[in-house]
Amino acid sequence: MGQFHFIAPSHVQVPIETLASAYLAGMEGIPWRSANRWNHPKGASPVAFSLERSIRESGNLNIPWDVEGLGELTLSTASLMETSAPYNLPLELARGVVNRLRNQAAEWGMAGLAVSTELANELREASNAFIAAVTSLPDHAKTVAASEQAIRLGLQVGESLCREYASQALAARHEEEEHRRTLLGCRLGSRPLEASEAGHFISGFNTAAVPFTWRAVEQNAGKHEWDIFDQQITWCQEHGLRVIGGPLLQLDEQHLPDWLYLWEDDFEQVRNYVTQYIQATVNRYRGRVNVWNCAARMNVGGAISLTEEQRLRLMVAAIDELRRNDPQTAILLSFDQPWAEYLATNDHDLSPLHLADSLVRADLGITGIGIELNIGYQHVGAARRELVEYSRQLDRWAVLQLPMIVYVSCPSDSGNNPHARRAVRATSSVHTPESQAAFASKLIPLMLAKQYVQGIVWNDLSDAAPHEFANAGVIDASGTAKPLLDTLIGIRKQHLT
Repeated sequence: MGQFHFIAPSHVQVPIETLASAYLAGMEGIPWRSANRWNHPKGASPVAFSLERSIRESGNLNIPWDVEGLGELTLSTASLMETSAPYNLPLELARGVVNRLRNQAAEWGMAGLAVSTELANELREASNAFIAAVTSLPDHAKTVAASEQAIRLGLQVGESLCREYASQALAARHEEEEHRRTLLGCRLGSRPLEASEAGHFISGFNTAAVPFTWRAVEQNAGKHEWDIFDQQITWCQEHGLRVIGGPLLQLDEQHLPDWLYLWEDDFEQVRNYVTQYIQATVNRYRGRVNVWNCAARMNVGGAISLTEEQRLRLMVAAIDELRRNDPQTAILLSFDQPWAEYLATNDHDLSPLHLADSLVRADLGITGIGIELNIGYQHVGAARRELVEYSRQLDRWAVLQLPMIVYVSCPSDSGNNPHARRAVRATSSVHTPESQAAFASKLIPLMLAKQYVQGIVWNDLSDAAPHEFANAGVIDASGTAKPLLDTLIGIRKQHLT
């Protein structure tokens, strides 16, 4: 058995509940299953804990960490080898932050990024802060203070580095074409838009994700109700919006019709119903959809009991049926929780990236990949991370060499919303409309700067209607546009058609 041991000064840095979210990952960022335990009585100082795995390899610890001025972020150490002596957690997190920052700066520098004198000085300052942390050992108080300083500086410089990269990359792109045709969209619900919502939508987006939710279309087996989606498609065409159709297949209770549960133990019948629904939908809207999202979130299971192999077979059947009925339109598959945190507590053979790679290599006709970044949502989303790490994760998926569409959401409020199906995760971070807009202003240009990102979709339009992620809408519960909308409008005017 392989063990990693860590110490931190107190539960101020590592709250009791934090250990459940900590995990170890390998070089590819894929988590291992581990047994996490406290080594001292809960509440004791210093804090000591261990993670135990069934293998013996070097790995990175990923753990939520409260950063002054930034709130809770999941940070990662550099690669650590197993030792009997415990690692100083603040120091190792500082090492990880500064190491990623320096590696990313070097990588972008080799690709042509021009680093200003000011930014170079900031990089040096972050490195010096880490050196101060290392050289202050064994004075633990000084080491912790210097480590915290290195973490703060490293994260701040990381954001500056990402902004500079995005600015220069987009400037180079504008020299090739004044405005890019990248899709900037938002997901429509299963109801017609109100007039004010429609106006906000057209000002902010050039694309609509029309969900074709199976549950809404086929409430009774074999009886299809298309009115809402007919209206949405017609509205999109009238306003020159490009259309992403789907996901056609998504296994959660918001998408599956109730009657399908009667066949939960009959996989062949479930597959037949899935392919019949896809056939009916594609035949009705073929030629009016620019991109089909064939299946979404199949890597994280669903509301009916299917094995991992059955979910894979269901995706293959769905792709085959879609391609048979529409040989021309682009097809993508989208995957949730790309860091695969759920693998630390669940048995799965394939990470989301490995699952996607297997399907792409099968030459089924997949022409794009989607990933979801639903930041700050318990169980079904992803933890907040440093900006450099979002860039690194996107680049991991770029190895598939397919165009990418990124689905994004983050909350504008820390409370729950009665219209939402997904609750906000309670963290030490304060979510406000301003912080939501600020997050988008950093992340979206970074994604647009990457040549392989061909589309960005905000996952919820309005908090005032039934929606998925609490407080993630562009419009608040009173029907008023949030600052996020102005941010998206500005990004669109500056960079997109």
